[in-house]
Amino acid sequence: MKVFFSKKTTTWIVLLVIALLPLPSIANYMQRFVVRNGVVTAYRYEVRAPIDGVVNNITVTPGMSSAGKTILTLGNRRATGQYETLEKELLSLGKQLEDNKNKLSKYINRLERDINQSLAILKARLTGEEASKVESIHRRNRINKLVVASVATQEDADQVESKFQKADSQVRTTLLEIEQLKHRRNMVNQGMLPNDLSDGALQVQRRINELHQNILACKRRMSESETDFTTGTTYQQKPETDRNNRFARASVKLPDTAVVWEVDVQNGMEVAKGDRLLSYIDRSRLMVEVAIDDATLELIEPGQAVKVRLFGRSDFIEGKVIRVMGSAGLWHTSLFAADIKSRSSRDGRVLVLIKDENLYNHVGKFCGVGRTAYAEFEGIGLMEQYFGVFLR
Repeated sequence: MKVFFSKKTTTWIVLLVIALLPLPSIANYMQRFVVRNGVVTAYRYEVRAPIDGVVNNITVTPGMSSAGKTILTLGNRRATGQYETLEKELLSLGKQLEDNKNKLSKYINRLERDINQSLAILKARLTGEEASKVESIHRRNRINKLVVASVATQEDADQVESKFQKADSQVRTTLLEIEQLKHRRNMVNQGMLPNDLSDGALQVQRRINELHQNILACKRRMSESETDFTTGTTYQQKPETDRNNRFARASVKLPDTAVVWEVDVQNGMEVAKGDRLLSYIDRSRLMVEVAIDDATLELIEPGQAVKVRLFGRSDFIEGKVIRVMGSAGLWHTSLFAADIKSRSSRDGRVLVLIKDENLYNHVGKFCGVGRTAYAEFEGIGLMEQYFGVFLR
């Protein structure tokens, strides 16, 4: 059976299909709540001078990462002279220590050489003494046989026995002396000097010990005049004048994830304790601040999934809500590096934590902080927005 459609019917069918084509997109859009008033931000931290001093050796500019290295130093003029004196003293002590170590090494080498020579002499003497002992043994045996045969007297036997005992004691004495010298040689090799070997070596060893103690004391005094200042370090509460007099130098370091935001000083500038030196952001915690009407905040919960897209980018960044605050809540904008410029009186704030490798690595562009963005909150459609009160 053939079915014929008139031109009019065909036209209506085509128009109906065209009209229904956007419905999937519209239905999908109705399931999402899109906010186009957002900005990428991050916490901003300030670094202040730990001491009075002059700024030197600045190695960073805004938009740089220090990678945990020293970015600037401060020198306290009031304590620099004392610190330099301690440095010279430490260098002098170090040189004396090195000289005495070389002198001790020469002493030890000479002692080892003398001990080895003494051992060689004793071993040579031992060879002769052992030969004499063997000879005395043979003579004793012959005299004993002659005594039995009544050819020699008992007096002859006693003389031979005495000579044998004397030769035996000499051999045993020499062996003990060899063992004693070997033991002393082992002690010298281990750095332990016997008291009866060399007074000069012992005096040098005592001098080395004194120098070690003096170096430690000098370093301790230097540590009281110098401190390494790293952000996040907590100082003990000290009187301001005492601290400024003690600390001669200070160095400033930043965390590995820090990106310099502003630098407020220059080389050669004199600053007082507490003056701001610079500020930085933490790129490991990038966020998007979104302005949302108070009425819609009821639909948003911490931990809710959010898709963020920066204007100018085609891809989405996954994120989650970490903070929801109404329009009248106290918000310290000074804690953040960027803030929404245009907000109505009834707009609350929503903070969305994001993680994106591209933003993290774009240090020169401040990791995208300050760029505008829009956010899509899933699970919040038009029905929830306008009729949520009645549906709940």
